[in-house]
Amino acid sequence: MESKKKAVILLAISVLLLFVILACASQQVAPEAQQPASATAQKEVVTPPPPSEPPTPKSPYEVDIKPLTPDECARCHYAVYNQIKEEGGKHKIDCVQCHTKYHAYNPAKQNWAEIMPKCQTCHGNIHGEKFIACGSCHSNPHAPKTQMAMTAEFAKVCGDCHAKVAQEIQSKPSKHTKVQCAQCHHQKHGYIPACAQCHKPHAPVTDKECLACHPVHSPINIGYPATTANSICGGCHGQIQQKLEASSGKHRMVPCAQCHTKHKYLPKCEECHGKPHGEGLLKKFPQCSQCHADVHDLPALSNK
Repeated sequence: MESKKKAVILLAISVLLLFVILACASQQVAPEAQQPASATAQKEVVTPPPPSEPPTPKSPYEVDIKPLTPDECARCHYAVYNQIKEEGGKHKIDCVQCHTKYHAYNPAKQNWAEIMPKCQTCHGNIHGEKFIACGSCHSNPHAPKTQMAMTAEFAKVCGDCHAKVAQEIQSKPSKHTKVQCAQCHHQKHGYIPACAQCHKPHAPVTDKECLACHPVHSPINIGYPATTANSICGGCHGQIQQKLEASSGKHRMVPCAQCHTKHKYLPKCEECHGKPHGEGLLKKFPQCSQCHADVHDLPALSNK
């Protein structure tokens, strides 16, 4: 009996120990088993790929080099760039369009003329076979029209390009006919002097008003618009203007150019007034000036 009790106690102790051992084992395994799959993945060490070697740089002779652009040329040739920018006209193009060869001058070969662009390449002989030395007039190709010095040699051939002006100044003689072109246009090609540089104006007028009457290359071939002020006419015809302004007649209110439609033209009274008197009076006095002696100072002589 005693032996059975001992056996039962030992069995109970064994079972208890087994539960204790299983409980301890479950506590050690459970925390890792309960972790989510993502946490396990985070702990995995990712081995980076080995670094790739940098590409071997190509030789400059293995790549396609583009021609220089104007802004690249300008970094060294800044003064030339500014000339073209301000005064280049139609020459505002890519530098390499003209300078197909550059940085190729060789003092030993003296090859300047060989590498410099030729005007005829683009322009041909634009002014004819007589003018093939373009640089003698267009001295600066980067400002081809604004830096043309008016030299004595240049002035000899003005009429070759300005044929219409040359014909006008010769066919309508005046004091300007005897003046060399360079005497007025002396600074540079295209320079237009003010009339007052040589002439005392008839009245306080601008050059535009001078030229309204006096074409510059035929100055005595006088013409004027109908709107010309009487004060401008009075610059030459001062006494007549004073008389007209002092008159009490209606002619005082009429612009000179309305009657004198051309310079020195003397209109007939009938052009404006028709036949203001009866046939008997007109038969006795056929000329208006027989009574109205001075058209710039009316009324008639009989009332003075």
